[in-house]
Amino acid sequence: MRATQGIPARTNQIFMTFSNITKKIAFTLTISFALMLGAVQASGQELTARKHGTIREQVEQSALHQHQLQVQEILNYAYQFRGVPYRHGASSPRAFDCSGFTSYVFKRFGIQLDRRSGAQINDGRRVSRSELRPGDLVFFNGRAVNNRIGHVGIVTEVDGNGTGFRFIHAAVHTGITVSHSSESYYSRRYMGACRVVE
Repeated sequence: MRATQGIPARTNQIFMTFSNITKKIAFTLTISFALMLGAVQASGQELTARKHGTIREQVEQSALHQHQLQVQEILNYAYQFRGVPYRHGASSPRAFDCSGFTSYVFKRFGIQLDRRSGAQINDGRRVSRSELRPGDLVFFNGRAVNNRIGHVGIVTEVDGNGTGFRFIHAAVHTGITVSHSSESYYSRRYMGACRVVE
């Protein structure tokens, strides 16, 4: 009878031990799963960051994208006037001189430029030739080669090797046209550049 009476007690002890083991296993599995889930989420966030960049990088990329869109709109507007004749002192769709053309185009986008080419170089931030990008203003000597600015145009394209650029401007003989900085008339007259659209 004693042996028989001890069986339930041992059974209950075994059951309690088994229950405790089960709880420990469940707790361990829960912790392991939580850690694994956290690692997966962290990995996913890291992949997202790699794909899209940091918040700062995303803001910078967005700002650059907006800048590129604005510049493209400016250039598209400027291209509309190709072929319009040159006339000294003119600043209308019927005729332009060089600074009249640049000031007219930028005014369309809320950017006020001085009417004189020699003063427009101070309307933006000076940039070196190696820093040029579309939308920048480029300045040249006038027909007399000296140290005074006498001509201005808008950069439309920069060569891949950074050695030259194309620009749209009001030329005396051809009116609104696109030229290249390597053309002999302009290559020896280049004086500097500024950026009015940041």
